[in-house]
Amino acid sequence: MLFFIFFITITTSFLIAYVLEKFFLKKKLFIDKPSSRKTHKHPVPTAGGISILFSFLVFVFLLNNFYEFDINLLNVLAIAILPIMIVGLIDDYNEINIYIRLFAQFFSAALIIYFFQIKNNALDVNIYTQTSYIIIIISIILSVWLMNLFNFMDGIDGYTASQSVFVSFSASIVAYINSPENFLFIILLGLGFSNLGFLLRNWYPAKIFMGDTGSVSIGCIIAFFIFYSASESLISIYTWLILLSIFIADSTYTLIVRIVTKKNILKPHLTHGFHILTKNRNSQLFTTKSLIILNTLWVLPLAILSNIFMNFHIIITFITYLPLLMYLIKIGAGLENQEIK
Repeated sequence: MLFFIFFITITTSFLIAYVLEKFFLKKKLFIDKPSSRKTHKHPVPTAGGISILFSFLVFVFLLNNFYEFDINLLNVLAIAILPIMIVGLIDDYNEINIYIRLFAQFFSAALIIYFFQIKNNALDVNIYTQTSYIIIIISIILSVWLMNLFNFMDGIDGYTASQSVFVSFSASIVAYINSPENFLFIILLGLGFSNLGFLLRNWYPAKIFMGDTGSVSIGCIIAFFIFYSASESLISIYTWLILLSIFIADSTYTLIVRIVTKKNILKPHLTHGFHILTKNRNSQLFTTKSLIILNTLWVLPLAILSNIFMNFHIIITFITYLPLLMYLIKIGAGLENQEIK
C-alpha cells in the first residue's frame, strides 16, 4: 500500500505542475520574466511549489486513511506553513514588501519553536529563564534563516528541487536507522516524492519554477522536521547540518562576504557559488548534476557517519564544511565578476 501512496504522490505532483504550467502560460499569470539578476533567458511560469505542497497534502491524507499515526503533528505543520504559502503565492504574483514576508516567516518559526521547545517542555523556561529565552530566540532566527536559505538557493533549473529530494530521502534513511517504528521516515519519503514529481518539470530546461511559494515553504517544512526530530531524539542537529551543508555553506558564506563588502543584501544577485560555477561552465545542468554527485558521494556518507559516531559529530561536521568553504573562497563567492581559478 505504501508504494501505491508514493506513486500517487509523485504522479499528483507531476500532473499539478504540468497543469499549472499550461494554465499560467495561457492566462499569463505568475510569469517570471528574465532580467540581469536572473539566469533564465525566457519567461517561465512560477509558483509551481503549489504542486509540491498539494501532493504532500494528498500523501498525508492517504497515509492517515491507511495507517495510524499522530496526525496532530502534521496539523501543526499545516498551521505553520499556511501563512508562508499565502505570502509566497502573493509574492510570486506581485512582489510584496519584505517586512510582510519576514513577519509571516517569524510567525511560523515562532509557532514551530513554541510547539517543540515550550509546549512540549523541551525547555523549562521557569527554571532556566534567561538561557531558555536565548535558545528560543536563536531557534526562531535559525528557522527563518532556513526558510530564506532555500529561497536564496533557488536560482537555476532543478537545483533547489534536487536538494529537497536529497535532504528528504537522506533524512528518511537516518530516521529509519534510528527508529524504524516512528513514522517520520515515511513522512520524509512522502516529502521527497512530492519534490521529485515537481522536479520532473523543473529539470533543465525548466518548464516551471517553484517560486517563493515552494522554496520558502520547503524551508519551513525542513525547519519543522529538524525541531521535531530533535525533540524526539530521532535525528541529531549535526546530521541535519551536514545534509544541508552545501546550501548552508554557499548561502551563509556569500551573505557574510556581501555584508563585509557593503553590498545591498536585499537585492537579487548572481554571486552565490552555484551562480559562479554555472556562469563559468556555461551550464545549469552541470551545476545541478554536481550538486547531486557531491551530495551522494560526500555529504550523505558523512551524515551517516555522524549518526553512527555521535561522539565525533562536531568533528565530522567540520570535515564536511571545510572543503566547501575552501572552494567558495577560491572562486570568490559573494564578490562581483569572479571566475573559477
